Amino acid sequence: MPTASINGFQMNYRIQGQGPTLIMAHGLMGSVATMAVMGDCSDLLTDSFTVINYDARGHGESGYTTDPADYSWSNLAEDMYQLLRHLGVERAHVGGGSMGAGTSLVLALNHPEMVEKLVLIAPPPLGRQEFAPAVTMLGGLATLIESLGLEKAADIAVQLYKQAAPQEMTPEEVEWMKQWLLGLNAESIVPAIRGVVNGPDLPEERFGEIKAPAVIIAHPDDEIHPLTSAQRLHEAVSGSRLMVAPERLYYTLHREEMAQIVRDFLRG
Repeated sequence: MPTASINGFQMNYRIQGQGPTLIMAHGLMGSVATMAVMGDCSDLLTDSFTVINYDARGHGESGYTTDPADYSWSNLAEDMYQLLRHLGVERAHVGGGSMGAGTSLVLALNHPEMVEKLVLIAPPPLGRQEFAPAVTMLGGLATLIESLGLEKAADIAVQLYKQAAPQEMTPEEVEWMKQWLLGLNAESIVPAIRGVVNGPDLPEERFGEIKAPAVIIAHPDDEIHPLTSAQRLHEAVSGSRLMVAPERLYYTLHREEMAQIVRDFLRG
């Protein structure tokens, strides 16, 4: 895949399809390579849109910095903005899942002229209280990686996840999760996690400034992406649509259905 020099690091990106431009960003600890497996549907939209995906700073095949402050929401949004500028895109549909949704929100606030419509999938928590489970889980993983190394940290993380949700994990899924964690870069993912979960909160007080039409797709019973945060976001962004899945992981497992929701929304 091609790369671009963005804000002091080399960013890996991918462009597929044809039609209006749609840039979709992955979540924390994700990458272009894992987007489809982790529930993103942008690969199913290339029949209607020119889809841009990229490895965020510190993720996948992109370069990284080691200061957690570099992974603030504003810096992640500036990375997305500079990639669009590098590609000569003046205006696009913008979105992503989890960290990608937070990045898209801040891009819409800081560069509203770039954003046609917003696709916000499993948006991140709003405020310290709702961020507490992510701080505990993801912050703990960062500490394990830093203290014990990636291999031991991956073993412990998989075992803890199996204990928390044994009915949801097949042996194949357990192995995939372990290999996914082992594929992370220990030097970059620790500051990336800490920059997101311990850094400044998303500027909820400014969400009312967003004028771009937005669709928000959320799941119930997801501590890391609480439904209450999605509801507050919906209330703050005038005219936004909130789509709530019938159960946890529903749209992750029904990507075609989510892709049709996004396709219909972007086509207007």
